[in-house]
This record gives sequence, structure tokens and C-alpha cells, in this order.
Amino acid sequence: MFVIGTAGHVDHGKSTLIEALTGIDPDRLAEEKEREMTIDLGFAWITLGEGDAASEVGIVDVPGHRDFIENMLAGVGGIDLALFVVAADEGVMPQTSEHLAILDLLEVRGGVVALTKVDLVTEPDWLELVQLDLHDVLAGTVLADAPIVPISARTGLGIADLKRVLWERLQATPPRPDNGRPRLSIDRVFSLSGFGTVVTGTLIDGRFQLGDAIEIQPSGKKGRIRGLQTHKLKRDVAFPGSRVAINLTGIDKDEVNRGDVVAAPGVVGSTILLDAAYRHLPDADAPLKHNVEVKLFVGAKEVLARTRVLGQPQINPGEEGWLQLELSEPVAAARGDRFILRRPSPGATLGGGHILDPHPGRKHRRFRPEVVQRLQTLAQGTPAELLLQALARLEPTTVKKLLAQAGMDEETAVINLKELRNTQQIVQIEQNLLTRAGWQQRQDKLQQLVKIYHHENPLRLGIPREELRSRLRLNPAIFNPLLATAVTADTVREAGGFIHIPGHAIRFSTEQQATADALLRRFTTAGVNSPSVKEARAEAGEAVYLALVDLGELRPLNAEVVYAKAEYEQYTAKIVRYLQERQTINAAQVRDLLNTSRKYAIALLEHLDDIKTTRRVGDNRVLAAGS
Repeated sequence: MFVIGTAGHVDHGKSTLIEALTGIDPDRLAEEKEREMTIDLGFAWITLGEGDAASEVGIVDVPGHRDFIENMLAGVGGIDLALFVVAADEGVMPQTSEHLAILDLLEVRGGVVALTKVDLVTEPDWLELVQLDLHDVLAGTVLADAPIVPISARTGLGIADLKRVLWERLQATPPRPDNGRPRLSIDRVFSLSGFGTVVTGTLIDGRFQLGDAIEIQPSGKKGRIRGLQTHKLKRDVAFPGSRVAINLTGIDKDEVNRGDVVAAPGVVGSTILLDAAYRHLPDADAPLKHNVEVKLFVGAKEVLARTRVLGQPQINPGEEGWLQLELSEPVAAARGDRFILRRPSPGATLGGGHILDPHPGRKHRRFRPEVVQRLQTLAQGTPAELLLQALARLEPTTVKKLLAQAGMDEETAVINLKELRNTQQIVQIEQNLLTRAGWQQRQDKLQQLVKIYHHENPLRLGIPREELRSRLRLNPAIFNPLLATAVTADTVREAGGFIHIPGHAIRFSTEQQATADALLRRFTTAGVNSPSVKEARAEAGEAVYLALVDLGELRPLNAEVVYAKAEYEQYTAKIVRYLQERQTINAAQVRDLLNTSRKYAIALLEHLDDIKTTRRVGDNRVLAAGS
């Protein structure tokens, strides 16, 4: 998911570019169309990549004009890539530096620059000058290494190149982790007749499923997920990093606002005090002083706050420091969330940083050394976070090995390990530990491997259980609970030692069905002296033969002998009845009973031993206990 930013004074072809890329006009408001300027957030999506690797990517179109920067800030949270739009006929505009500073402060993970309207540039020297100017402006920012792609949305020049570059950059971006703690900062609220309240935003830290219980923070209102959509397609599950529309039950539209957070119960709470690490912009026109009113932007939320500068009198331009922010109203925020501070009037971006403690509990005394020491420690990571980082490097591992590698005293490690269990950030199976993200990644990998197996082997019932375990490279102590969880969630099913996706079935073509029928007729005609495994494979082909075995239509006894289902049941039943009447049987007696050769008689007896119907006593067989 990426955001579209513009450096231009008006639209400069940004919305036109999005429409050229996606076929969707992101400008929803009549005023936007009239003024040819993005005022509020717009949304679109595009399919990038090819074949099985193709993926839908969400787009948030944010305002570029300096009068609407605060609307822009509601849409840039949780993005993976910035597409920065500059009009070639006008070049870099005055607010470009502010846009780049915001991307830096939010630690956006990279981007691409689209140099639009190149068809309007008649002087080649001008285009080269604009690109040189761009390189200078981008130097030292998060977009310093961003490729610059000249395009024209009107003629189509460069559109294919832009799609390719975007996909390459997105593939190089690590996926959003699934930490099992889903939350979504709401950037749009509306209602639909017959459905009720719908909210949209970017999902982070976990996944939502249909029917999940949720709560709205900071209000604490509780509800449930009635429906999920991504890019107007219904979903049963929404994944981290995706743009999601959530249909909520139990919550009225008037009870939800932009900037509220939809979360799993207990994941995030409300607060009016925040401890934070802060960076003041180098080109700010004044220091950040104590007890100054600012606008705080976190997630999609905007709220007035007062600064409490800790450990120093003020924070000068280009410097970093510690802040406690006293908010005018509650917000829902979590440790690590990025934020921006702006001056209310005249509007200007001052700086930003990340939240160290969303619930400090009380106001700090400004110049207490222990307060600054605590913030420095929090900036390096809490004990629980350090444990989680160590586990991510080692997983799956044992409790004993993790504690040995944790780099903290055992008492602290044990206490924080308990906290991670209680907050469901780790999964413990006996003495084995995984992060919640690692557990979910293995769940996803398990399902993916089963789907790949179906694609490669459409005539198999599923992947053999042990082969799946081997491909996942997991020991049974972790694989068995992992598979059990997947079966319980009905993402996969198990039947006869095979793992398959719900709805998968072996389906023969007309030609394959005729081959299968012919082979089964041959078994019926042959009776007890059946065709060998080698002959059956040769006649039907490997794929059809294995499919018949998976379906139970053929029953191999060993590497050489195989029977059709009806004949298998007939001959094994005869042997069991003989044993019920006479208590023992040997190979010669089976040979005479079935009028066959010793090869088939021994194969049948050894098979019945293997499935615990009989047991061997000397040269004889007797019925096993319970048979």
C-alpha cells in the first residue's frame, strides 16, 4: 500500500496519473473536481506484477496543497511506499521540503518519484534541470535513492515503466508483520442502507476475521465485524498492511470519528498523556519550547496538545529530545507509533518522533535525571521487546535457550516472558516458543504449501502429512499443533494422512476417467491374481494410478501387489471369517482358500499384520485383540 504525494501548487496531474494507473478517479468531492485539486483523502487500487506473483496494491491519494497538509497527515500512516508526484512543467514547489520532512519523520520505507506532464516540456534542458533540482532536494531524505520516472498520464508515456518500478520497490519492502494485535486507525466513516456503520483504514499489527469482537478506542464502544472488504471485494480475513473497509455491528455511525481506532479487545487503550522521543526539524523557525500549544497527528487522529520538554529548557532546530505531550482529549495510541507536531497558526510542521510510553500515568518533573534515564532506556527497548527481538532471531526455540540468549537476569526474563504470553505476543507449545508473527507466518506457509501441491499435483487428494512437515522444516512437537490449529480454523483439512484445502477434490478429465474405468475393470476380471503395481502404473499412468490410490479405489498391499477396493474387501473378509471359525491360518491355507499363488497369499497376510487385523504366531496368523 502506498501514498501519492504531490509537490505541486495544484493537482499537477496527480489524480489524472492515478486514474491512468488504475482506471479509478480518486477525487470524490464536487469541490475537488471543480478546483482540480485534491482536498481530502482519495482511494484507489492497482494490480502490479504478473501471473501468480501479481498482487493488488492499495493507493491513498493525499492532498498536496499546503492548505490541506493536515488532511494529508490523516492518510499517510501505515504506508509502505511513497509515490511522490512532481510536475515537469513547474518543477519543485515551496512545500516540497515540508512533504519530504513529514515522510522522514514518519520513517516511510522508501518511494518512487513520478515526474509528470513531460509532454508539456518542449525544452530538453528544462527537463534535465528539473531532475537535477530534484536530486538536490531529495538528498539526505527518505527518498534520496528513489528512482525518478518521467511520465505523461495524457499520452501514456512511462506508465508501464512506472508500474514496473513500483512493483520492484514494493517487492523489496518487507511485509507488514502479523503480531496478533490487530488495529486500524479510521480515516473514513460512513453508513450504508441495510448494512449500517462502515469504517476504512489501513490494518496493522494483526489480521481481522468475520465475526471478530472489536472495540473502538478511545470511546471503548464494543461491537463485532459483520463484513470485510478490500478493494470492494468481500473477504473472510483481512491481512496486515491492507486497506480495509469494515462493516460494524453494535456501533452507530455517530459513535465513531476519523482518528478513532478499531482494535481487538485489549490491544490498545485511551490516553491523555504521552511520553515520546522527538526530533525538531532543522529548518524550523524557532525552538520547541515548554508549555506550547501544538497540533498532534498520530494515526489518522488530530488533537491539540501542550508540550512538556523534559531534561532541557527547549529543543532547538535540528536537535532531538524528550517530550511529554498533554492532550486536550483522549487518543488511542501504542508504543512505537510515529507522530507529527504542527504549529496551529500560522500552520507549519515542527517535527515528529515516536511514542515511548502511551500510559505514563502522571506528569513528570521536567529536570529529574531518573525521568530522562527511563526515557533513554525505553528508547532502547523494554525488556519484553528485547526478549521478543531475541526470539524472532532464534525461533522456534526453547524457553531455556531463549533465556540463555536474552542478555538479562533470569528473574526479569521470566517476568517479561509471562507478560508476552499474557498479551499473546508469543506462542508457547510445551517448552517451544515462537513469536505470534512467526507462528502466523508458518500458518500461512503451511496453507501456501498445500495450495502449491494441489497446483502441481491436481490428481492427488492432498500432500502427505509427513511431506508437508518436511517442507516446513518443523519438528513434530511444533508441526502437530500447527496443523491442528489450521484444521480447527478450517484453512486446511486432513483425510487419510493427506492434507488438502477445503473444497479440493480429484477431478478426472474425460480421457482420464475412461483410463481409470478400464483399469478397474481389468482388476475385476483378474480377480485374486491381480495386475501388479508396475502394470497398473504403466496402464493408467502415474497420476491416474496415484489418484485411484488416494480415492481408495485401489489398495496397494506392498510394492508389487495391489487390489481394487471391492476385491480387497472380499479377500480380506474371507480370511477374517476363516480365522473366526478356525482361530489360525497360514500362507498355504490362504493360497488354497482364495485359489491363488503364494505371492498373493503372503502379501495379504503381511498387510493384515501391518493394519493390526492379525498377528503372527510362528508360521500362523491369529486375529489381533479387538479384531
